[in-house]
Amino acid sequence: MTRMIRTALVAAVALLAGACDLAEVATAPGDDVVVVEAVLRTDRLNQQVLLHRSLQGRFSGGVPGARVTITGNAGEARTLAETTGCFRIDPAYQQADSLQFEGSCYASNGDFAVRPGGIYELRVETADGRVIRGRTQIPADFTVPSVPVGSGSELICSLAPETTFTLTWTRSPGAASYVADLSISGLAQLGIAAPEPFDLRGLAVSDTDTTIALPAEFGVFERFNYDAELFKEIEDGFPGGIQLAVALAAADRNWVNSVRGGNFNPSGLIRISTVVGDGVGVFGSLVVKHITIPVRERTSIPRCR
Repeated sequence: MTRMIRTALVAAVALLAGACDLAEVATAPGDDVVVVEAVLRTDRLNQQVLLHRSLQGRFSGGVPGARVTITGNAGEARTLAETTGCFRIDPAYQQADSLQFEGSCYASNGDFAVRPGGIYELRVETADGRVIRGRTQIPADFTVPSVPVGSGSELICSLAPETTFTLTWTRSPGAASYVADLSISGLAQLGIAAPEPFDLRGLAVSDTDTTIALPAEFGVFERFNYDAELFKEIEDGFPGGIQLAVALAAADRNWVNSVRGGNFNPSGLIRISTVVGDGVGVFGSLVVKHITIPVRERTSIPRCR
């Protein structure tokens, strides 16, 4: 049998919350394998890498003292410093499993902007002499014509109460698929029994699928986590007075391969690890746009198109 490691990394999947339920990484029992989890993001200046070891019984140790370097195709090289706070463990997973996890975080100093379309190489040299390498080409930049206000990664438009909306964006060359996280704030204040915020995920599983409907195409993965009545509250549109935050990302194939599974198989043949050498893991990239959508009857903010 193999043993599976599930951890949570700031840089990867849950775009709004800044953490993720990472893909399963399988290793033979007893093997001491270094696992790399790294996803570059265009919306952040602080790029992060998490290193840890494969399970030894119920314990997964960290990898302190490593040298972690990311080099761009323009020749710039950044050595990341060892730090703390780049991951969290999902409380629900902690309740279901007694895994003891320790990870080693490595981060840039806050001024490392990665460029859409750029090629970046990762090199990890551990204190015991292991070398792990990876490469990602960040998808090209894209625009969101259905959101009329804002620039860069910060966009805003408004939505009338009890209306639906189809978010549309331009194709990002180099993207393997698109992912969108929707965070709904204010439902509880309206007397609706909902978590605060209420987070849902939507996926466009093709690199040419550049639309997603709010709210109809969100929540596919969360349907069994909440009462069906909660989804009925928003199925025909959102109540006035709440606010939506959408993080829309174009993902490279390395990222897609790291989270694929179940009915989400846009990458074709399974390729679990996207790093090579003396370890396994993922080195991927995301081009991220943040969209704020207040739901108001009257507002000076232009409507979403």
